[in-house]
Amino acid sequence: MTPDTPIAAARPDVIDEVFDGEAVLVHLRTGYYYALSPAGTAFWRLLAPGRSPAAVATAVAGATGRDEAEALAAFAAKLVAEELAVPAAAPAPEPAAEELAALPAGEPTLQRFDDMQDLLMLDPIHDLDLDRDGWPVGRDGTPVEPSS
Repeated sequence: MTPDTPIAAARPDVIDEVFDGEAVLVHLRTGYYYALSPAGTAFWRLLAPGRSPAAVATAVAGATGRDEAEALAAFAAKLVAEELAVPAAAPAPEPAAEELAALPAGEPTLQRFDDMQDLLMLDPIHDLDLDRDGWPVGRDGTPVEPSS
């Protein structure tokens, strides 16, 4: 992957929520969850729709004068390595000015946790086919009929 490669959130395997300015990402297939720093959260929001680290860095530099190219490339590489992001099918449009308005300073980081992995992997959501109609499917991909 290069800094010019657009990446997107690895949906439906990855879900995210922001709490008090910090994102928590859950990888439903692996059971890992991640905490992002405020800068990581801001960059996740900019990258996840399908933008390249280089395009985001250019937009950030134009809006704030900050050179974030190296930090963004490293952060994006970590997202891809953890399977939180994948190459995007098509690039997303440039970020809007309001998306760039209040970028926090600091290093974009993510921290992985595995302490709830067993619990997350037992959750029945892992037996749902999130790509189709949501009907439960077995690990082999065949539909699971409700038990009587």
